[in-house]
Amino acid sequence: MTNPGQKTMKKKKRRTPSGSKEYYVREKTGKRSCAVCKKPMHGVPHGKTVAEVSKLSKTKKRPSVPFGGVLCTKCRRQVFEEKAKVENGLKKAEDVDLLINNYIGIKEASK
Repeated sequence: MTNPGQKTMKKKKRRTPSGSKEYYVREKTGKRSCAVCKKPMHGVPHGKTVAEVSKLSKTKKRPSVPFGGVLCTKCRRQVFEEKAKVENGLKKAEDVDLLINNYIGIKEASK
Protein backbone atom coordinates (compact mmCIF):
# COMPACT_ATOMS: atom_id res chain seq x y z
CA MET A 1 0.00 0.00 0.00
CA THR A 2 1.20 3.49 -0.75
CA ASN A 3 1.91 6.16 1.79
CA PRO A 4 -0.98 8.60 2.33
CA GLY A 5 1.20 11.46 1.08
CA GLN A 6 1.82 9.69 -2.22
CA LYS A 7 -1.82 9.01 -3.12
CA THR A 8 -2.16 12.26 -5.03
CA MET A 9 1.07 11.79 -6.98
CA LYS A 10 1.53 10.15 -10.35
CA LYS A 11 3.35 6.85 -10.51
CA LYS A 12 6.19 6.73 -13.07
CA LYS A 13 8.41 3.90 -14.16
CA ARG A 14 12.12 4.32 -14.86
CA ARG A 15 14.24 1.66 -16.55
CA THR A 16 17.54 1.04 -14.82
CA PRO A 17 20.28 -1.55 -15.46
CA SER A 18 19.07 -3.59 -12.50
CA GLY A 19 15.44 -3.54 -13.70
CA SER A 20 12.59 -1.08 -13.72
CA LYS A 21 11.78 1.03 -10.67
CA GLU A 22 8.61 2.91 -9.77
CA TYR A 23 8.71 6.35 -8.26
CA TYR A 24 6.16 9.06 -7.51
CA VAL A 25 6.07 12.53 -9.05
CA ARG A 26 3.89 15.48 -8.08
CA GLU A 27 1.76 16.93 -10.87
CA LYS A 28 2.58 20.39 -12.12
CA THR A 29 -0.08 22.97 -12.86
CA GLY A 30 -1.13 23.37 -16.47
CA LYS A 31 -1.58 26.60 -18.37
CA ARG A 32 -4.69 28.59 -17.52
CA SER A 33 -7.03 29.10 -20.43
CA CYS A 34 -9.46 31.86 -21.35
CA ALA A 35 -13.06 31.20 -20.34
CA VAL A 36 -14.41 32.32 -23.73
CA CYS A 37 -11.94 31.30 -26.46
CA LYS A 38 -10.04 28.58 -24.51
CA LYS A 39 -6.61 29.89 -25.59
CA PRO A 40 -3.75 29.84 -23.02
CA MET A 41 -3.38 33.09 -21.09
CA HIS A 42 -0.26 35.14 -20.49
CA GLY A 43 0.75 36.52 -17.10
CA VAL A 44 -0.60 33.58 -15.08
CA PRO A 45 1.95 31.19 -13.51
CA HIS A 46 2.12 27.56 -14.63
CA GLY A 47 4.56 24.67 -14.61
CA LYS A 48 5.01 24.72 -10.85
CA THR A 49 3.41 22.48 -8.27
CA VAL A 50 0.04 23.48 -6.84
CA ALA A 51 1.63 24.32 -3.48
CA GLU A 52 4.17 26.66 -5.07
CA VAL A 53 1.46 28.54 -6.99
CA SER A 54 -0.74 28.90 -3.91
CA LYS A 55 2.15 30.41 -1.95
CA LEU A 56 2.63 33.23 -4.48
CA SER A 57 1.24 36.66 -3.68
CA LYS A 58 -2.10 37.71 -5.14
CA THR A 59 -0.56 40.02 -7.73
CA LYS A 60 1.77 37.28 -8.98
CA LYS A 61 -1.04 34.74 -9.40
CA ARG A 62 -2.96 36.80 -11.94
CA PRO A 63 -2.88 40.19 -13.68
CA SER A 64 -4.48 43.05 -11.76
CA VAL A 65 -6.95 44.12 -14.46
CA PRO A 66 -10.70 43.52 -14.70
CA PHE A 67 -11.29 39.82 -15.50
CA GLY A 68 -7.56 39.16 -15.00
CA GLY A 69 -6.84 35.44 -14.88
CA VAL A 70 -10.26 34.67 -16.41
CA LEU A 71 -10.32 36.28 -19.88
CA CYS A 72 -7.52 36.86 -22.37
CA THR A 73 -6.78 40.33 -23.70
CA LYS A 74 -8.82 40.01 -26.90
CA CYS A 75 -11.90 38.65 -25.14
CA ARG A 76 -11.62 41.24 -22.37
CA ARG A 77 -11.50 44.04 -24.95
CA GLN A 78 -14.51 42.54 -26.73
CA VAL A 79 -16.48 42.43 -23.45
CA PHE A 80 -15.76 46.11 -22.79
CA GLU A 81 -16.82 47.10 -26.30
CA GLU A 82 -20.07 45.11 -26.12
CA LYS A 83 -20.89 46.55 -22.69
CA ALA A 84 -20.38 50.11 -23.98
CA LYS A 85 -22.61 49.42 -26.98
CA VAL A 86 -25.40 48.05 -24.77
CA GLU A 87 -25.16 50.93 -22.27
CA ASN A 88 -25.28 53.56 -25.04
CA GLY A 89 -28.22 51.91 -26.78
CA LEU A 90 -26.38 50.91 -29.96
CA LYS A 91 -27.05 47.24 -29.30
CA LYS A 92 -29.67 45.26 -27.40
CA ALA A 93 -28.72 42.97 -24.55
CA GLU A 94 -30.35 40.01 -26.35
CA ASP A 95 -28.07 40.48 -29.38
CA VAL A 96 -24.84 40.00 -27.41
CA ASP A 97 -23.06 36.64 -27.78
CA LEU A 98 -24.05 34.19 -25.03
CA LEU A 99 -20.44 33.45 -24.05
CA ILE A 100 -19.76 37.15 -23.45
CA ASN A 101 -23.19 37.92 -21.94
CA ASN A 102 -22.16 36.54 -18.52
CA TYR A 103 -19.30 39.03 -18.22
CA ILE A 104 -21.18 42.15 -19.31
CA GLY A 105 -23.28 42.25 -16.13
CA ILE A 106 -26.32 43.99 -17.58
CA LYS A 107 -29.69 42.51 -16.71
CA GLU A 108 -32.37 42.58 -19.37
CA ALA A 109 -34.91 45.26 -18.41
CA SER A 110 -37.47 44.17 -20.99
CA LYS A 111 -38.56 41.07 -19.05
